[in-house]
Amino acid sequence: MESYYYNGSTILKYLRKVLNEINREYIDNGLRAGFIMKRFAQKYNLNQQVAVKLVLLCVLKDIGCFYQDGIIAKDDYASVAASGYTFLKYCSPLKDSAKPLLFYNAKYMPDIENEEYYCGLLITLINQVVLYIYQEYTLEEIEELLKNDNSGRFHPDQIKKVIRLLKDEEDIIEKLNQKNSLFVHETSAFVQSGEYSDEELLSYIDMTNFAFEFHNHETLAHTITTAVIAKELAKLSRLSESQIQCIYLAALVHDIGKIRVPVSILCYPGKLEGADLKEMKNHVVYTKEILEGSFSYKIVDIASNHHERLDGSGYPRGLKAIDLSIGDKIIAVADVASALYCKRSYKDSFSEDQIIDILCKDARDNKLDSRIVNHFVDHIEEIMALAKEKERMVLQSYQQMKEEYETLCESEQLKQFFI
Repeated sequence: MESYYYNGSTILKYLRKVLNEINREYIDNGLRAGFIMKRFAQKYNLNQQVAVKLVLLCVLKDIGCFYQDGIIAKDDYASVAASGYTFLKYCSPLKDSAKPLLFYNAKYMPDIENEEYYCGLLITLINQVVLYIYQEYTLEEIEELLKNDNSGRFHPDQIKKVIRLLKDEEDIIEKLNQKNSLFVHETSAFVQSGEYSDEELLSYIDMTNFAFEFHNHETLAHTITTAVIAKELAKLSRLSESQIQCIYLAALVHDIGKIRVPVSILCYPGKLEGADLKEMKNHVVYTKEILEGSFSYKIVDIASNHHERLDGSGYPRGLKAIDLSIGDKIIAVADVASALYCKRSYKDSFSEDQIIDILCKDARDNKLDSRIVNHFVDHIEEIMALAKEKERMVLQSYQQMKEEYETLCESEQLKQFFI
């Protein structure tokens, strides 16, 4: 059963917000394609779960470009396909269901009978239709353009089905031409209708974070370890399962506001001052703005309060102990511990003894909660072992993704579909 903190629709809303911060063109184009795929699936009676995954693939078809932004040329179709597929295979619950993206923008070859290839061609066709609609071509013009297309990328039978769909359901072009959010709501509701476990929904949150954090590797290890440390501290504080889940989720998204901070500031190899320091501190404000409307207010508050301190010396609001929840206090300790452990452009990793000394000093100075700090100190070996193992697993997955991506880019077998 889904957590009341989020559902399929709110996760899609979060994904859209985060990815739009990187490149609005990719995700909004994907949602338009997902809208047409949803109508296609319903008209031609595709299996519900298969249809939901195809809609998600339309929405996420360009996601590989987020962590490869500026590296892959848009017309390098084989590399774009490989990047999207490998990212979703290793960083999302879609796994091998992402295989149709290997054939996104591939050539149509009539002698190939393969369901994944067929679906990849359909995504390619629908994406082209979206571009034509966005350019305000009429239905008659779209039909003529597709029938006379010489790119060799479109399946003739799929062209007939898509044109029939657009003729039978005239509101498709109307809704997309209005450039409002009606198609977004319809697509989101359809995505929410799929069957998801809590674990799958959490994986989509991870996927959204990774799209940014692979774009800026400085924050990846920090987010992973902060979430693990916060979860263990919540358990040691004897909180309920619901509270533990809330704190863990808040830790997963607590630094997403850094997506708006220039990389030159995020990765500055020294101490920030003046306007740059002010902009860095704004990341907590940006975090709140991005999370609002996608998650429970409890998660939003905890995530955006991770730099507040008991004595009121924190930011952005200067809250004091009486204003802070147990979740706020836990994530503050977890954030500091993780920041000290992780390597950054301006520092090496601190030893466990150094981390203990700094946390204990902050507790004595009434900045961090002494009980929570004591929990961490008393269990530092097991907590950090769990954090390091999670970090190792994620980085290993990233390395596997990178290696498969490079292998596919060199694969003559894949390239033949794009010649």
